[in-house]
Amino acid sequence: MKYFQSKHTWLLYILAFFTVLNLYANYKYDFVLELASKPFLIPILGIYLYVNTRKVTILHKKSLTNFVLIALSLAWLGDILLLFQSYNPLFFMLGLGSFLISHIVYILTFRKSLNGQELDEPKKLFIRAIPFIGTAVLMLTFLYKWLDTIMLIAVPLYILVIVTMAFMAMERAGKVLKKSTEYVFFGAFLFMLSDSLLAIDIFVKNFTIPYAPVFVMLTYVAAQALIVYGMMIQIKSNLN
Repeated sequence: MKYFQSKHTWLLYILAFFTVLNLYANYKYDFVLELASKPFLIPILGIYLYVNTRKVTILHKKSLTNFVLIALSLAWLGDILLLFQSYNPLFFMLGLGSFLISHIVYILTFRKSLNGQELDEPKKLFIRAIPFIGTAVLMLTFLYKWLDTIMLIAVPLYILVIVTMAFMAMERAGKVLKKSTEYVFFGAFLFMLSDSLLAIDIFVKNFTIPYAPVFVMLTYVAAQALIVYGMMIQIKSNLN
């Protein structure tokens, strides 16, 4: 099995630069610097994915690229909306909705990446899903008393979707390339961690996570990069 060689790696250096800039902005709570760095993160990843997969000719693999680009675009929209959440709570809800749809697109992407292979029977799926179900219940139990009426609907739905996304990433194991599975699943895990840190920082009163915005963004960028790279391995395998 021959894997692709990543090209245009200079884009990753640019991504690293803007990531460090954004982490510093969050460390200093510098909104202007965050505004000058955060909007560039996901587009750079999207460009990196596109230029490395644009010569793929197999329609199934081209559609995987398009699905990932759609998920990234929705995440980018969520990033922009969340920048202004302190000005109006509506921006937070819209940003949350954008990320929710982005995760759903990732779920569809991971399912589509199986290329027609069937998932296991429901009983086996349920057994493997127990740790993910437990994680969702634990997180919701921890957040429950801090949520208002609207968030009592939105947050459980969001938790359900992101846990399903991570579970679907794991279910690729044994059905697609091992390296692709590893990168994508670790990325999905970091996504759950990032969103958990963000939720605790936003909703839980009298509980402070030191440098929470820094860790939220660090795990978020790493999550997106790992998912993109893992999907690129599958898309570019076998010389197209």
